[in-house]
Amino acid sequence: MDAYIKEAVEKQLKDFDTLPFLFVGAGLSRRYLQTDSWEGLLEYYANISKDSDFGYRMYKEEVKNYETLVGENPKLASLIEQDFNKKWLDSQEYKDARERHKELALAGVSPFKIDIAERLINKQGNLNSDYEEEIKLFKELSSKHIAGVITTNYDTFLESCFEDYDVFIGQQELIFSVIQGIGEIYKIHGSVAQPESIVINENDYTEFLNRNAYLASKILTLFLEHPIIFIGYSINDPNVEEIMSSIVECLTEKQLELLKNRFIFVEWNNSDKDDSISTFQKSFKNGKRIDMTYVYIKDYAWFYKSLSIIQSKYKAPVLRKLKSQIYDLVISSEPSESLKVVNLEDEKLEDLEVVVGVGVIRDFAEKGYEGVSVKEIYEDVIFDNKNFDSNMIVDKALPTLLRRHNNSIPIYKYTKDYDGTLPEQIAKEKKTELRQFLNRGLINRSARIELETRSVEGVTRVYDLAKSLEYICLLKEEELNFLELKSFLQKTMTENPEILDRKDKQISTNFRRVVKIYDFLTYGE
Repeated sequence: MDAYIKEAVEKQLKDFDTLPFLFVGAGLSRRYLQTDSWEGLLEYYANISKDSDFGYRMYKEEVKNYETLVGENPKLASLIEQDFNKKWLDSQEYKDARERHKELALAGVSPFKIDIAERLINKQGNLNSDYEEEIKLFKELSSKHIAGVITTNYDTFLESCFEDYDVFIGQQELIFSVIQGIGEIYKIHGSVAQPESIVINENDYTEFLNRNAYLASKILTLFLEHPIIFIGYSINDPNVEEIMSSIVECLTEKQLELLKNRFIFVEWNNSDKDDSISTFQKSFKNGKRIDMTYVYIKDYAWFYKSLSIIQSKYKAPVLRKLKSQIYDLVISSEPSESLKVVNLEDEKLEDLEVVVGVGVIRDFAEKGYEGVSVKEIYEDVIFDNKNFDSNMIVDKALPTLLRRHNNSIPIYKYTKDYDGTLPEQIAKEKKTELRQFLNRGLINRSARIELETRSVEGVTRVYDLAKSLEYICLLKEEELNFLELKSFLQKTMTENPEILDRKDKQISTNFRRVVKIYDFLTYGE
């Protein structure tokens, strides 16, 4: 490592007045997880699809017959995917895989993406021992040195290093979510955690580019407020070029000049050449240009140590929690219950509650409760984490929610402490026994099905999620252990945050049913 390069990098880092954002590409995963390059991944599946060592070459010849606006690799992926999916769905070779991923496949997720996700998940624990020190130093950056991460990688290496950061999967989730710009990971090309989100084929890239302007507007503020460090990409990577071009399009020449020293591009020197540092000017189709520092190095360890020069007083996840709480007004008619003085170094972030407000709290609360969502109700019943006022929920929220959702809302957590006579619409929904939560189909099955085990723990251990949700409904009240049921629902909601809106309506419906049963057993009279 050239001392001059290290000195120049540290001098630039010391000029930063905010924590940097990392923009991470596939090169980092290849370095630490020994994953395939994009071309390597396509070659692997091409040879399987054609059952030939020349499969990739055959597709390369075939793709010459097509025109595409998104590049050769996405078109190659589309051709390979079409053939691979047929093989996966029909051949004996993938029989076990079909069983493992039956739910996803029946929901319409491409087997190609399912298999890519599984392949990458299997590599997750395969850390390259040659870079043990680098990986350790990289993880340490998550504490107080990095604001957040933008990545096109599918694997979960970054989540394992930045464990307390919130993760947004896919371009659409990022566009339609409220982001805080601190303590967050944006997986803009999808994740193995949701195979359907993976961006790899021609159609995926077309949709991605069509929404690119919206994505750029969402993350523009990050580029204006934070230094950006690119790592794991080549200097001419098309993924970087497309996103950067959309962002640069939004900036004036004066703004581009201000950003001149805020971009650092780190590329792996996997050659016999000497390490180097230089100023690189990147030009875009719109005629605009941006200058960045280009660092070409073999050893990342010293670079990670240099990054630790930039340090926030508080951990990024703590700052994110504080920032989000300022925006997320706690809806309560008794604000004193939400005002707490805490030490921001306290690791128990879930205990951190902040309210900033101006105006008449009663008026705000009444209007605010009318906007409580069904998801918030289910989360509150499962996690007991919303600090809602029961009277306001019953008076302002439940009547509207019951009408909109076919009376399928847990109610007992709030009716338990309600002062006064329940509104008729809510009172008529109260049940007296578990059997009333079942439809005719479940009642008929309860008489026919012989379960291997008759406890929540046993059912969830033996059966998959869909069957577990169905069979828990068939258990008798004395067979429903409160703690086991609570643990199961919290785990399921955490691992499947969109379960209330699943495409598989049977899973969504039975999940809601189990929550209502839990609500009845826990809070019912």
